Amino acid sequence: LRAYAYVMSLGAEGLKEVAELSILNNNYMLKHLLSIPGVSAPYAEGRHRVEQVRYSWEKLKQDTGVGTDDVGRRMVDFGVQTYFRSHHPWVLPEPFTLEPVETYSKADIDEYIAIIRQISHEAYTNPEFVKNAPHNSTISKIDPEPLNDINRLAVTWRAYRKKLNLG
Repeated sequence: LRAYAYVMSLGAEGLKEVAELSILNNNYMLKHLLSIPGVSAPYAEGRHRVEQVRYSWEKLKQDTGVGTDDVGRRMVDFGVQTYFRSHHPWVLPEPFTLEPVETYSKADIDEYIAIIRQISHEAYTNPEFVKNAPHNSTISKIDPEPLNDINRLAVTWRAYRKKLNLG
């Protein structure tokens, strides 16, 4: 219903305009991200894209040991939303997907590109700093090992009380 209301509020001309802006934003971001060391777009290089691009940090991971999860956590320190990584199994190594939709201004996109460029630079000069991110957040890096033991989790209040032998 929300999508229908959005489309109807735009009308035919408005819908065409937001589609063109999305494509323009996407290709602008593609051009600039491919100039950042460690970033690749194996399925999009040399072609204009109509919709989102699946990028890869594979080269960065090979060069520095810093992967897509590390970069995503480091982005939190800059106060921006991280990107969509992917669900497993990864078809593309170290994937990330950005969606610069029609609502983003050129300034917003330039800021996002600058942040990714900064993180790439940090990864090549001080990879441990990026791997230990976030540094400016209330939540730090979560150790995934305890989460792999399902018996240690208590996802409901009842399970939590049972684990503590409270009833």
